[in-house]
Amino acid sequence: MAGEAPDPKTFRSWEDAFQYPIAAVRAMERQLGNDISSNREKLRSLVGASYRDLLGTAESIIEMDGQMQQVESYLGDMGKRCNSRLLEKKAVNLRALGKDGRIIAKILVISRLLHKKLSPSRQPPPYLEVLRSRLAGLRRRLLIDIDRRFQSLDSSESVLVEAMCAFSLATSSSSTDVLRHFHHVRQSAMSELGQRRSDDKGISKSLRLVVRTLKDCRTIFPTPLARALETLKATPLLQGSDVRSLRELNLDIHQRWLGDDVASFTPYIRHADLQKTEASRLLEQWAKNAFSSFLKHLCQIIEDVESPAVVIQLRQEVLELWLSNKRHVISAGTFEVLDGIRKAFNNRLQGIIHQRTASLSDISSSVATLLRGWESAVSDTCPPMWDDAIISMDTGSGGNALRDALYTRAYGRSKAVAVVSAAYTTWLENINSLERLITQLQEKKWTDELDDMDDDDETLEDMHNMLSEDDPHLLHETFENDLMDNFQALRGTIQSHVEKLQPNEGDDVVSAHKSAFLLRVWRDITSRLPSICREHGLEAPFIPTLQTQISGTVLQNPILQCDKRISRYLHRNQLQARILWEGDPQLPVLPSPWAFRLLHETVTSMADFGVDIWTSQATDILKQEMRDSLAPIVKKLQELPRLVNGHDANGESDVNDEDDSQSPEKDGEKDIQGVEDDQNYEAKDSEKESGEETENGIKEDRMSTQKSALHVSTHVSAPSEEVWRDTRIQRLFDALYLDYALNVKLRVRSPDDPDNEPGFDVATLPDLLDSAQSNILDELNIEDVVQWDRNLHRMRKDAEAYWKRTELLFALLA
Repeated sequence: MAGEAPDPKTFRSWEDAFQYPIAAVRAMERQLGNDISSNREKLRSLVGASYRDLLGTAESIIEMDGQMQQVESYLGDMGKRCNSRLLEKKAVNLRALGKDGRIIAKILVISRLLHKKLSPSRQPPPYLEVLRSRLAGLRRRLLIDIDRRFQSLDSSESVLVEAMCAFSLATSSSSTDVLRHFHHVRQSAMSELGQRRSDDKGISKSLRLVVRTLKDCRTIFPTPLARALETLKATPLLQGSDVRSLRELNLDIHQRWLGDDVASFTPYIRHADLQKTEASRLLEQWAKNAFSSFLKHLCQIIEDVESPAVVIQLRQEVLELWLSNKRHVISAGTFEVLDGIRKAFNNRLQGIIHQRTASLSDISSSVATLLRGWESAVSDTCPPMWDDAIISMDTGSGGNALRDALYTRAYGRSKAVAVVSAAYTTWLENINSLERLITQLQEKKWTDELDDMDDDDETLEDMHNMLSEDDPHLLHETFENDLMDNFQALRGTIQSHVEKLQPNEGDDVVSAHKSAFLLRVWRDITSRLPSICREHGLEAPFIPTLQTQISGTVLQNPILQCDKRISRYLHRNQLQARILWEGDPQLPVLPSPWAFRLLHETVTSMADFGVDIWTSQATDILKQEMRDSLAPIVKKLQELPRLVNGHDANGESDVNDEDDSQSPEKDGEKDIQGVEDDQNYEAKDSEKESGEETENGIKEDRMSTQKSALHVSTHVSAPSEEVWRDTRIQRLFDALYLDYALNVKLRVRSPDDPDNEPGFDVATLPDLLDSAQSNILDELNIEDVVQWDRNLHRMRKDAEAYWKRTELLFALLA
């Protein structure tokens, strides 16, 4: 209890504090002092903030007071100057004047008459010139308002007639002058709309104005306008009820001060000078100029429109408007106007088609750029099928990303190919949308618009055919021709790249990868041709050239290694595969290791370039190249000398003099090591023996173990004649096996053959069996030809069976 300071807030009086020890009392004193200081600072900050707020509020109050006094002053001044009765009169008169411009024109005529009457005086009033200027300004405002009503499509027939009467009064114009001015105003309005090139709706408004003008002129001129003008002449202006109803004029008071000439003034208007034939002639002349101007503005406006959808939508609006109002306008030049509209839109759509299709040249530029900046191991690199990135790919949001990744890897979408493919995809989207729009034109029917017309059935059918058949057919034909021309140009560009690759490339591997790039690009393009081009197809004569280039590079290393193995094989005087022969008589059932390894290395090299390259045609070309390359190599096996008692047929010794003392065990050891080399598919040199062996027993045991493990017999003591004969038979079986492996399933077609039909065989492939079977009967001294034919038939079946068992190991060749 003594260690804790008491809380002074719990004390009932000051005496309670002294019930505690002195230390506790001093602690309470310090606590109270700190609380007092803290409260003092809080109070000071609170008062300061409140004081600043108070000062801001006071300034706002003073500012508001000044504004209120200013408002009160304005309102008081307005109240002194305004007369409610006068304002009411002005509002009524303004409404009346706004509805009928004739009243304004009448007042203007009377004002000008009064001004003219005051002008001849010797001492005209000083304000007369000011009145003249004000009258001129009012006249301009009146004419502007009249022109605005002439231009408006919302003006009814009665409003137009009133505006024409007002114009006639204000300008002392006849009916003919009114008609010409009306035509001029409408023509100016059309030009103004036509100059708004950014407004696609302006052309529809312009045509609507032409149609409305033709309808209004036929309705108003000449009779309705002549009657309205005649009505103006029937009564003096100041005697009209509309003028006398204007209370601002106070004619009851002021009329007595007007002269008789002013009070009885009647305007002179030539209302009957316009005949119907003259009105029709003027209207026809104006319509010709108006449609010419409309077509000019139409071409200018749509020339800046890049979207074919907007052009087609605008075409539909214009044609619908024209056809739906054709019966209300003059019939002269109907087909000329329709042909002009069709020609304008067709030309613009053809221009868009040319522009969209010509952008395919960007693909050519992209291909050329990628070939010039080709980077080995970068441009031609495609990620492996099952790398860590694709295995760990998140498919929680769907499998689209995984599908795209698999597609990229399966079809060899390297970085370079992806760039071209993306550009072609963008181009193809624009082309497909354009094709859909042309199809919509063919599907559009104009039955409703044509049914409202009064023409005969033949004319209506001609119009329908022009709009729904002729125009779409023209665009479709242009679209098709432009696409084919641009695709042929692209094909020519790629052909030129292929020709440059052949003689100028020093690195065969780089050249082959570029060939694969061009092959993939062309395959991607032709696999996604626009539907309009699919029926034509695109023959590519450079495809076999590219495939041949790739095949030559693929076969380069396997053929070289095969040649080396054949050379080593020729220096062996032992046939290792002899122990694997079966049957009675014993014949080979397995190919030699060099043949099996040749196919394995070939397939591996093919896979390195991408499995997507090896179509049936590409595989057949590779097989053809492989046959051409193998024919002289297989023929090498004929160079194996025929030994007779240790000497060849020419009498030369086949045994090295330095190896005469070599024991049969060492010959067997070399042969066994050769078997190990071939069976393990590794080109290893045989392990050399160092110096003289001191423990012959150990060596003999090791040789015995190797022989037992390989289940082979060295046949060292076999006569050379038998080895030579067995080698010829084994070579024949190898040729049979390779013949099945390199069998061409898809016949190569000649592009120069007129009867270029699928499956037409024009290729002459070298037969591997020619070098294996030639003179074999004479070489082996076979007397029983019938038995040999049976043996050959059995070897053929065994070779075919072994190929069927192993073809999945070489799937790209199968």
